[in-house]
Amino acid sequence: MAERESTWESWYKYTGTPYPAALNSLLLLATPQVSPATPSPVSVVQRASSSRFVNALSRPKYLGPSSRTALLFGAAQALGAWMVYDGDVESGSGFLAAWSALYLIVGGRGSVKALRYGKVWPLLVASVTGANAFMYGRRFIAGGFT
Repeated sequence: MAERESTWESWYKYTGTPYPAALNSLLLLATPQVSPATPSPVSVVQRASSSRFVNALSRPKYLGPSSRTALLFGAAQALGAWMVYDGDVESGSGFLAAWSALYLIVGGRGSVKALRYGKVWPLLVASVTGANAFMYGRRFIAGGFT
């Protein structure tokens, strides 16, 4: 009897192609149009208690990724997809895993907070990016051993 491959193994095979990275790139590049970042609401108590000097030094906190963040990481994902498409699967996988992990560090927390205000798109993008970080990272670390 032929053994069926698991879902995990079939998903892992896709990391040898640029398709997951290209999908992630398209999602990130579409983010400014689909779900533009909005400054997070500030309560009246926070506004009254903070001084003007502190507000001048702090940058605004956004719900979801800002346009610059989405475009930067979308371009990085597109470059990584091109590396994999061009035949350098090992380096492309490492590049994609690193940039995907960086995106989760930069935009992951804001994506989860955006869900509280009814924005689902940033969480979808962060989930796809997390899956890419995990799968391409596994391919890069394991190399030819799986």
